[in-house]
Order: sequence, then structure tokens, then C-alpha cells
Amino acid sequence: MNFLARLFLIPIISSAFLLHAAEPLISNVLPRGGQAGSELDVTISGNRLKDSKEIFFYGKGITAFDINATNDKSVKAKFKISKDAELGQHELRVRTKSGISTLKTFWVGPYPNLSEEEPNTSFEDAQKIEINHTINGVVKNEDVDYFEFNATKGQRISLEIEAIRLSGPLFDPYIAILDSNRFEVATSDDTELLLQDSTLSTIIPKSGKYFVEVRESSYRGGNNFYYRLHIGDFPRPLIAFPAGGQAGKMLEVTFMGDPTGPIKKKIQLPGKENLGFGFRVEQNGSIAPAPNAIRVCEFPSILESEPNDSIKTANVTELSLPLAFDGIIDKEKDVDNFKFKAKKGQKFNIYAHAQSIGSPLDPVLNLYDDKGKSIKGSDDANNGRDSLITITIPKDGNYTLRVRDHLYAGGDRFVYRLEAHPFSPQVTASIPMFGNRDTQSRQMIPVARGNKTATALNLSRKNFNGELQVIAENLPTGVTMHAPKAPSSFNSVPVVFEASPDAPLGQSLVNLKVRHTDPEKNIEGNFNHNVALVYGPPNNRTYYESTLKYLSVGVIEKVPFSVFIHPPATPIVRGGSVNLKVEAIRDTNFTAPITLRIQTRPPGIGAKGTVSIAKDKSTAYYSLTANGGTSLGDWDIAVQGEADTGNGIQLASSKLTPITVEDPYLSIKINMAAIERGKEGEIICDLDIKRPFDGMATLSIRGLPAFATTTDQEFDANATQVIFPIKTEEKVRVGITKNLFCFAKIPFKGNKITHTVGQGGQIRIDKPPPKPKTNPKSDLILAVKKPVETKTKKKPLSRLEQLRLAKSGGN
Repeated sequence: MNFLARLFLIPIISSAFLLHAAEPLISNVLPRGGQAGSELDVTISGNRLKDSKEIFFYGKGITAFDINATNDKSVKAKFKISKDAELGQHELRVRTKSGISTLKTFWVGPYPNLSEEEPNTSFEDAQKIEINHTINGVVKNEDVDYFEFNATKGQRISLEIEAIRLSGPLFDPYIAILDSNRFEVATSDDTELLLQDSTLSTIIPKSGKYFVEVRESSYRGGNNFYYRLHIGDFPRPLIAFPAGGQAGKMLEVTFMGDPTGPIKKKIQLPGKENLGFGFRVEQNGSIAPAPNAIRVCEFPSILESEPNDSIKTANVTELSLPLAFDGIIDKEKDVDNFKFKAKKGQKFNIYAHAQSIGSPLDPVLNLYDDKGKSIKGSDDANNGRDSLITITIPKDGNYTLRVRDHLYAGGDRFVYRLEAHPFSPQVTASIPMFGNRDTQSRQMIPVARGNKTATALNLSRKNFNGELQVIAENLPTGVTMHAPKAPSSFNSVPVVFEASPDAPLGQSLVNLKVRHTDPEKNIEGNFNHNVALVYGPPNNRTYYESTLKYLSVGVIEKVPFSVFIHPPATPIVRGGSVNLKVEAIRDTNFTAPITLRIQTRPPGIGAKGTVSIAKDKSTAYYSLTANGGTSLGDWDIAVQGEADTGNGIQLASSKLTPITVEDPYLSIKINMAAIERGKEGEIICDLDIKRPFDGMATLSIRGLPAFATTTDQEFDANATQVIFPIKTEEKVRVGITKNLFCFAKIPFKGNKITHTVGQGGQIRIDKPPPKPKTNPKSDLILAVKKPVETKTKKKPLSRLEQLRLAKSGGN
């Protein structure tokens, strides 16, 4: 691991996230560490540990033997730590007959170890100790631990505590040295060097008896608040200057912050870039337990020289980027400027490192062109105090970087290192989290004898395109890895590990590489696993994590089932679907249900998260769908089975099975239809046959409103239309129904290829027209009423007509 804990704001959840895990669990390792060159008894507690066979470490220098699993929750062993074991954190796991455990840490220090002895909660009961020792202790709720030691005037006494870094609860320690009158000589809470962990170093003012106080800063505590306190006369510088150099060079470094004054050392830097390099200062046979950061880069470094407070007085170099610049904001309102050359089109990430190297500086970074015009600036970046400018150089010429403190503070330890890293091809591989914020479960590969285990492998590319291949080095004996190549459009592939039936039980730390398939590109990356070890408020953020570069792969005992995918009889087309038949081959008497989980999918392929094979059953169907953008070609998939075999969840995977993605055979437009409620009508579908086929295909329409029905229709490769007869009942809903679509099943070698086509069709159901208005009562009255005789009113006679009438006798 990198020597310095890294602070990220990645949210995770508590240890409850491990409850669903398949693997053995480690909850604690006691004691939490030991001395280099010693041998000690260790107890590992957790769950599902009863058949433990091996304890293995990611680093060199520690071996475990005499392993005895006393019960399912405890393992006892002896650890032998070599004299040249690297000081600091070592990651470990337990291999059982049935799995590989979650990860836990163990610490190696330079000094003999003592155990804290209660009662020691008062001055009067302080535990007597000698300096140059490491105390393994625990702080319970509202607990304060006191230790008594003797020191002489002028002697340097240093304390350093490992608490939050022991990967338990969010333990924020407080330490102090007090004299016999209980006056504080030195105190420490948080430090830039060790984050929440504390360190102090002081010169003893007079000979006599002194006391160390250890507690949680807010008087919290508990049975798992463990700590390791180093006390001695060792040097304890707080920062190195310069904080980096060029690979392979001899670097003269001044270590600052020790009470005796600056300490100068000449250090031979590693021959290759190592951004996590650190150096432990040693004096008079005593060594600092934690190192100081010294970043090692491939490019040259420029040292600051005053005055450089303005662009006009900037330190000038004729060198071009990539470069590093080292300096100190040594007083209030100090500003440092560096002038350099760069070429148009070059792309750089320019980092201002301060927090990451243990400096109290809060850097503000600005970039200016040759005329002093601001191009870009940055304050905080990546959820921390350090700054980052990402820039594409606009033109050839001179540029100036300016750095200062956010509040214009300064001091001897306000060290910074500016690094301009060119954009370069980068690729890493990682296993996706099995659960939300779960960085432990399924991050190791237990492979049962004669069986397979699969995982999805995420691939992260930067600044390049092209096909990638996955390569495994140092696999366990009898284990092989199968992984498809990943085209540019793929950011994840399934990887299957297979163990032969006679593979010996054991494990290896596998060097998993990702390499461009074109050797001329010379692009290669590695496996990367960030394990969140400590979390807390706000929002369950990560306070401390470890980065692993190797994948743990082990051979375990046989499991009572295996999984097989029946190769699909047809391709899957864009906009289509296929049902994968998955079969479980069970041992006799193994009847438990099996959960199936597909291990990643080609881009554009959709599937449920899980499918179940019921108890006593042997088959299930995994439905896959392909959208219109699914990559065409043959792609490998794997399905993993999970079942409770009585010793936790056990895994067994299918082999890689190819599926073929093709273009669809047809497309369809569903024309809008309008049908009167209670009547019959039709929906006309226009066909566009894109690929020929033999035989008769079937088309069914979906999404009709309730109480509207139709029948499936057949068509051949020459058809241009399909008409669906539609019947509606009086109960059908009036209005427009949208999102009609069709299933088309195209004949293929005795099977059918399912297409989903015609999405977005519509049908309108109309009300019947109104009938003429009538009044039945009025019609009845008219039907029975007698006709009325009409009397015509006679016209009056004129006088002449009257005389004529009288003459004629009145006739």
C-alpha cells in the first residue's frame, strides 16, 4: 500500500453491507500489529472461519503458521515477521476450504511491543513503560489511558499513534505528554502528516518522570477502538523539502518539523516513477514509524528561488513541460511564480500537491500567458485542498504558474510541489462493487475444483481507443482464465476462472494486466482495487482506504452444482430478444434454490439483475433484449449461480457462451386507426423487409386497449403490408391509445427470431354518432285523434249578386 493514508470523500455504508456476502468474514485481528523481526500469537475473529487453511499477505515479510480454527468465528495462528519486513500496513486474507475472506490489515513497527494494562485511567494508576516501545491498547467509552516513563533534560521524546489507520471505527485520537505536575509539555490531535492520527515530538525540559495521555478526542470509545502508540527518541519530521524528484536521481532532502531542527539526507530515488514513495528518517539507531512523502516522477524538477513574487520576477526555465516545481510559501502573503515553455496543442494536468504531501498549505493555482493574461485557475479539487488545472496549451510560447495559500498564510512547512503531467494513454481494470458502497464483497475469486467462477471486469480507458485483451500472470496451479477481447465501445467484459478437478487447494495473488491488442501502441494497465477501510459522517464518507494491485484467486473444495448455458439457437437482433436456457447440474440430494446473475453484458443488451432456479428444479430462462444501438457481432456472456450450500453462499459459473447480434430482418410502421366503439375495423401495418428469409413469419400486435381484440397474422418475405382485424366491445375505452408495438417472429433454421418493431403506434376509439331525436308520446296522441272538419268562411255577396239571386228564386 502507499505509505500515506489517502483521504477521499467517497460515500460507503457500515459493516452491515457484508451481511449478504458469500465469503468468510474477518472482523478483527489481534494484536493489531507487531515488531519487525519478531514472532507473535495472533487471533483472527469473524465468521465462517472454521475450515481455515491459510493466512496470506499482499506484501512480503510476514508468514503465518500453526493455524488453528477453534470454531466458526475464531482462528488462532502465529505470525513470523522478518527483520526486513516493510514497516507500516500489511493487508491479509484467510483462505478456507470453501472461500477467501474479506480483507483486514496488520501493522509492522520498528519497536518491541507491549500490551496496555488496566487500570491505567489516572495518574496514580499510570502504567510504567520504557521508551522505544510500541503499546497495543484500546480506548473504551470515556476512557483515558496513562503511561509513565522517565526522561532526561534535552532528550527528544516522540509519540506517534496508529488509530484510525488500524481500519476499525472512526477513531480520532488525542495524545499528550505531561510532566509530574500534570502540566502539558506537548499535545497533538489531528496532523497534516497522519490525517486524524496524531504525532508529536518535543525536547524534555528537565529530567524526571513524565506521563503520556491517550484518549479519543471527544471522549468516545468502545471495545473496538484499538490503537498502537509508538514512544521513543526517534526523529519525527513532519515534511520533506523538496517533496519529490526525478526518477533515478540522487536527491538532497531537508526534513523539517523535528524539534532538534532540520534534518538533511541524500536519498537515491527509485529508477521508475513512484508517486507513493516515502522515506523514514533514522538517527542514532531510531527510526520514524511513518515515512514522509517524496513523489518520484519521470520528468525534471525545478527548485524555487526568491525573489519570485510576481510574473516579472518569476523563476525562469528554458525547459518545456512536463516539469515539476518545488517550493515553500514561507511567509504570509507570499506568492511564487514559475515561467516555462510549452507548445500548442499539448495537454496537461497540472497538480498543486500540498495536503497529499503532509503540508498545511491550502494551494491556489493560476496559469498565465506570456502577456500576464489569466488562462485558468484552481482552488480545491478532487474533494480535497489540493488544486488541479487541466489545460490544452493554446499556442507556442512562455507561460507562468502562480501558487499561493488560499488565506495568504505561510510558514516554514508550507511546502508545495507542482507537477505537470502530460495526457497519456491510461487503462485500469477493476471489479465492480457487488452492492451499493460495498468495496469488499466478491472482490476475490474462489474457484471450486472442477468448476468455474466468473466476474465482470470493468475497463477504464483514458486518452486512447482500441481493442484490449486481459492477461493473468501467476494463476494458481490448475486454474485457467478465459476473457474475451474488449472493443473500444466496451467498458466491461466477463472473465471466467476455471479450476481442473485435481487442482491443488491454494491461492495466488494474480497480476491482472490489460493490454492493447496492437503491440505498437505499447499501452498496458493493471488491476486496481480501492478498499474503503474507515467510514463516517457526513454521509458515510471514506476516511481511509487501501489500494490493492493484485487479484486474489484461490482453489476451494468442490461445490454441489454447476451451471450451463444452452447456446441460443438464433441470433438476437437489434430491437429483438432471446431467451437463454440456463441449466443447473446438481449433485444428488442438493435441492436448494439457485440465483442466477449475468456477469456484465455487451453494450445495448438488457437483462434482469437476477433470475432464480426454484428448489428442486434444474432450469430457468434468462431473457435478453437488444436495443437499436447494440454492437453487431459475436459477444461472450457468462451466468453465475449462487446457492447456500450450508457453509455460506457458494458460486459456480457457466463457461463463456457467445451470443450473436445482427441487424433486424424488418421494420414496421403502424398506421393510426380509428374505429367506432362496438364496431369492427382494422390496423394496417406497413412492412419494410430488410433481409430475406424463408417460410412464413408471424406478427402480433401489443398494447391494444381493453375490450379490443385481434388475431396474429402471417406474412412472407415479399409482404409489404399486414392488416390486423380489430373487434371492439361496447365497454372499450373511448380515446387515443398510444405506444402500440408488434412482435415479429422470423423463421430461422427451425426456430424463430423475435423482433420488437413498430413502437409508437396509435389507435383511436370513437363514440358512435347520435340517433335522430323523437317524442314517442306526441306520436301516440296524433295517431288516435280524429280529423277536424274545416269550415270555409263564405265571401259576402255584392248588391248585384244579391239581385240576381232573388230573381232566380234564391237558387
